[in-house]
Amino acid sequence: MLAVDVGNTHITSALVEGTDIKNIERVSTAQCIQSGRFFDLLGIKREKIPSQIIVSSVRRVVAEIIVEESKAALGVEPFIIDRHTDMGITSSYKTMETLGMDRLVNACAGYHLYGKGEHPLVIVDMGTATTIDYVTRSGEFLGGAIAPGLTSAYHGLHSLAPELPLIEITPVQTIIGQTTDQCMRSGVIGSHAAMVAEMACMMGREKQTMPLVVVTGGLSGIVENNLPKGFIVDEHLILKGLCIIYNINKC
Repeated sequence: MLAVDVGNTHITSALVEGTDIKNIERVSTAQCIQSGRFFDLLGIKREKIPSQIIVSSVRRVVAEIIVEESKAALGVEPFIIDRHTDMGITSSYKTMETLGMDRLVNACAGYHLYGKGEHPLVIVDMGTATTIDYVTRSGEFLGGAIAPGLTSAYHGLHSLAPELPLIEITPVQTIIGQTTDQCMRSGVIGSHAAMVAEMACMMGREKQTMPLVVVTGGLSGIVENNLPKGFIVDEHLILKGLCIIYNINKC
């Protein structure tokens, strides 16, 4: 099976066999839209692309490109996840028509892999935006918060304060910076980790029970060593969620 997660900035895909996730690739969402092609951007030879394809997308135009290309090149119509898809969880979100499917897929994966009916969960996905969502012990997606992503916040800061140095977005070992570059990296990365940790605590206090926190997304590794030790970091949670949904629906 080919699992495809279409984000605002990148499209992440992987070949999935059982529980084995391999050949993980990331391509530019903008490049896919500009070229009108998806499979040509992958490093997988077209004849090796499986006939089972499942897609979660926050960009409708990309989902349409993948569907049309799959039909034309492979004679296959991919399974596109939407708000009616059975994920083995429920939702009480009030504007489902505006909910990004990536948030629900992550909630599904978190519940089935880590919650298991024993723990409420906070799922943090660090991408273009950082989403922080709450899932009850019984598997009900309640919603959460959408914050500027780590790099989005940095680029916003730099555009308004261009005299500040350009920095490399890499993990920080110390929070007290002794150069402007170090202070910038501490402020951008350390403060984002602190925001994630405190938001999870605030949600726990609001629900009067402390949740298990699962952090995912392409930027999760950048803040991993600044997060509380009890937090679970699973960079490819959404790909695992796609596999779970595929099996639930027997696509």
